[in-house]
Amino acid sequence: MTIYQYQKKCYKEYKESIKFSEQTYLYGNPVNTVVPMMAATIGKVMVVGSFPSAKLYFVNDIPDVPLYDSNAPFSTEPYFDGSRVRTSAMGQALDEMILESIGVTREECWLTSLVKVFLFDEDHVKKYHRLGRKDIQENRSKFMDYANRSITWLRQEIEIANPYVIILLGAEVVSSLLLVSQEEARDYMTGEVIEKKIIWKNSHFICLPPPALLLDRSPRNPWPRKFAINIGPKALKEVERLKSQPTI
Repeated sequence: MTIYQYQKKCYKEYKESIKFSEQTYLYGNPVNTVVPMMAATIGKVMVVGSFPSAKLYFVNDIPDVPLYDSNAPFSTEPYFDGSRVRTSAMGQALDEMILESIGVTREECWLTSLVKVFLFDEDHVKKYHRLGRKDIQENRSKFMDYANRSITWLRQEIEIANPYVIILLGAEVVSSLLLVSQEEARDYMTGEVIEKKIIWKNSHFICLPPPALLLDRSPRNPWPRKFAINIGPKALKEVERLKSQPTI
């Protein structure tokens, strides 16, 4: 299967395959499948996030209201949100906090998400209620169910991309892909390589904290410091080691 064939198939069939309950944004446009777009690079790095961000807007004095799908996973394309020009915080954080730390450029990456539709959390629902949309349903809590149904799609991507390393971002993604509890998954976020057989060969996984966790600078959150001092440097060495090895 080619990249284009996968993108077309995924966009058409994905939501039904995971039994996604249809949702619409504030003005009625549907929540659609966000397919991988930074996917022209074969045999290099795959980055797997949890689910795509949405484009957030300033509506009736309410900030950060999700209105439209992102163009791609971890998109950094600028847009005007009704108040200012902005880009996805997750996309920027991926580039500036994670990829730069591990010595990888965006152009070297197949960027994707495990769940390929935007999910509404309770805060989004409250904002929609304030704006007069009472029918919106929280579905962030269904992530693990959707994730388990999405594994076959990610396996197809891995088969096409044939990456020398797969970066897993966050405990939910690690738990789903490596079949461990979320508590164990957090212990895996060390920057060290974990091998697991996927498709037809052993794949190399590096588990890292997600961008949102690294952006949280509250005193009780140890992850930004842990990443800067230990996790990031370890991941950099592992990526350099794997990059120098011949691939099949």
